[in-house]
Amino acid sequence: MGSAVAKRRSNKPQRIQADKNYIEVMGKIFAVLEYFVERGKQQSVAFVEVAGAIPFARTTVHRILYSLEKLGYVEKDELKSHYQLTAKFFELTGPAVHFRRLQSVSKSVMQNLLLRFSETINLGVLDDGQVAYIEVLQSPSALRIAAVPGERNPVHSTALGKVMMAFLPESEVAAILDRHPLIKRTPRTITQKKHLLEHLASVRERGVAFDMEENLSGVVCVAAPIFDQVGRVIAGISISGPATRMEPKLPQIQEEVRNSALTLSRMLSPSPLAAETVTTREPASAN
Repeated sequence: MGSAVAKRRSNKPQRIQADKNYIEVMGKIFAVLEYFVERGKQQSVAFVEVAGAIPFARTTVHRILYSLEKLGYVEKDELKSHYQLTAKFFELTGPAVHFRRLQSVSKSVMQNLLLRFSETINLGVLDDGQVAYIEVLQSPSALRIAAVPGERNPVHSTALGKVMMAFLPESEVAAILDRHPLIKRTPRTITQKKHLLEHLASVRERGVAFDMEENLSGVVCVAAPIFDQVGRVIAGISISGPATRMEPKLPQIQEEVRNSALTLSRMLSPSPLAAETVTTREPASAN
């Protein structure tokens, strides 16, 4: 009899314990957003189509769309009862999209520079007021200087840092300099704020920045800025190597790095505005 009771108990369906940390409504919201993204950036989608494609109650889909509209992430055409993602949504997701696309499109450009000059090629972004390397192709030479992806360096002593700072709004430059002191890395490091701001003005005029043994003695680096579709600097590309090898070919490196950065800006931007021109700003105030 006991075995029969045990058998009956074993036939009962087992309760699956819910994940207490999971917010179910978040999954539903993102399912709706993902559907719009899959349909394409400019696509306007009828409510009946969204409700039919997503396995939720129509009232749930309606409430999600209503909430997203109130938050400004979708807009509704009242006459057709169609919905569409707004510019606010793409402003929110834009940086991540640019980051992934930048890594993807930069590989061939970086490889071409490596083949041309046989020096280390770096791709970096600004993160919390520092240079963060996201891609590095090392020089094939036995004597080489190379960062590794994820490594960070100061902005004031590196070509990548200076070339990105040069095209930031003045308020952002001031915020970075307030948080990060101009530490002397080598005898050639710029350590005075006034001198650095003057230097950034010249970087804007040239469209490239140089690190002439300012971050590491014996190492020279040349960098150029990469812009997004609205003309904001989002990254930089550079070539670095021993000063003895770099200095004789600086004119050619400067030109090629600038051209490579322009190529990447064009690849990232459907608009010629950011890709064709480098906005010249007034030098940031030293005060």
